[in-house]
Amino acid sequence: MLSVPVHSIPIQPTPLPKRRQVTVPQGRASPLRTIFFQNRAKLLLTYFLFNLENLLRLSQPFVLGLAINDLLHESSNGLLLFVGQHLTHLLICSLRQMYDTRVYSGIYADLATNLVVDQRGREVGLSRVAARSSLSHEFIEFFENHMPLLIKSVYSVVGALVVLAFYDRVLVPICLGLLLPVVVLNRLYSRRTFELNRQLHDQLEHEVDVIDHCQGPAVRRHYDAVASWRVKLSDCEALNFGTMEVFVLGVMVLAMLRTCSSMTATPGDIFAVFRYILMLLMGIDGVPKLVQQFSRLRDLTQRIQRA
Repeated sequence: MLSVPVHSIPIQPTPLPKRRQVTVPQGRASPLRTIFFQNRAKLLLTYFLFNLENLLRLSQPFVLGLAINDLLHESSNGLLLFVGQHLTHLLICSLRQMYDTRVYSGIYADLATNLVVDQRGREVGLSRVAARSSLSHEFIEFFENHMPLLIKSVYSVVGALVVLAFYDRVLVPICLGLLLPVVVLNRLYSRRTFELNRQLHDQLEHEVDVIDHCQGPAVRRHYDAVASWRVKLSDCEALNFGTMEVFVLGVMVLAMLRTCSSMTATPGDIFAVFRYILMLLMGIDGVPKLVQQFSRLRDLTQRIQRA
């Protein structure tokens, strides 16, 4: 029998399965645009489900108003409609949340991997790469949390205004009067948070170097500085929120006076009107969170692009 040495037999390596790459954008390309187009099928599906979820949420006060009016007239039709609406909303919401986790976890794993490889290949310092890899999760967080918040705010504001016009058209200009102070306050807020986030990110980019040198006073100064910038961001958000709520209170008082003085409003209509007003106000309350997130992403994009 002919013996062949094992070492003389060529062994072909088994090719590893390829992972989908999320390209680290170069030049002036927007990371958000790049991530979206490379994952558009998955993202469009989750946003489609989220839009259905919000349409059902928008219908809830109207259906509740019908249920109240029907029960006052000894009819259960409105109540059955409300139960069907609520169960359908619950089903779509649960399915969308389970799907979201799988989609966004996979996208972040690809993005972080390629960002680290790209930045280290361009000889960016380890501390900066580590910080940018961690901060890059904010791009995924935008699609996972802040884009849905934006969609939800649009449904809450525009949808509530449309339905309120069905009940009482006078309520629409009352609510629209809130938009001017919201725009002015959040424009100022955007400028301030961009500067504060820039200073915070500057500090975080040196975190690995500080830990590596492990000098007690320097470490303490670093974390004190990080805490200081976070406190300033929190104070700025609180001041913006508090100022907005003063205008919100004025709108609620005017809406109460208008709705409760109507001689034709039924109990179900009054309930529905105030639920829609609260929905609109909650949509406006989400604007500062979106403004601050856009400020963070704008600064982070500039850092990645300039390496």
